[in-house]
Amino acid sequence: MQLTTGTSQEARLSETWFNGKTAGYLDGAIQVAPEQMAQPDTTILFSGNSGKYLEIEDTLKILGGNLKYLGENIGAAAAMDTATLSYIYGAAAGFLHGALIAESENFDVREYGNIIAEIAPGMGEFLKHEGAVISSGDFKLSQSPLAISVEATERILATAKLSGINSEFPQFAANWLKRAKDAGYEQEEFAAVIKTLRTPR
Repeated sequence: MQLTTGTSQEARLSETWFNGKTAGYLDGAIQVAPEQMAQPDTTILFSGNSGKYLEIEDTLKILGGNLKYLGENIGAAAAMDTATLSYIYGAAAGFLHGALIAESENFDVREYGNIIAEIAPGMGEFLKHEGAVISSGDFKLSQSPLAISVEATERILATAKLSGINSEFPQFAANWLKRAKDAGYEQEEFAAVIKTLRTPR
């Protein structure tokens, strides 16, 4: 069992190597900080041979209560780890920009952090919905039109420029959403942005 995170490609190479040694191999990724281990909600991702996973599942529960087996594809745990990190660092970039806004208006960044913690569960539910929209491939308006977010990111960018603070993050976000608007997705669900991101740049 490998719990040191890496890439999906590395997981496939490891599986091939261990199979060549007639040894079973499972790949995993821990989704929490060290002090959060062995808790009922500790999330750990696993992928690989289902039979081997079931053999040791009870033992693995010592590590945490929210074990996620993602299937036979050995690269799945590493890929999902990279996906969740993309969310974390994207959200962190937005948080840090928000802290700059807070400082520019002389209100307590600690209070800003408290408010973010309070709205985070609701935002999680919204993103869960957007994930379902992407999975379905049906981007017709169901909760939040892209148009609203286009305006919001333009406003964040304008605020940054007027306040004289760093504008890299809102410029990045505004560019992504403007591209989706220009592609004609303004009156579709927010998740339609992904349609313009599927072509590598």
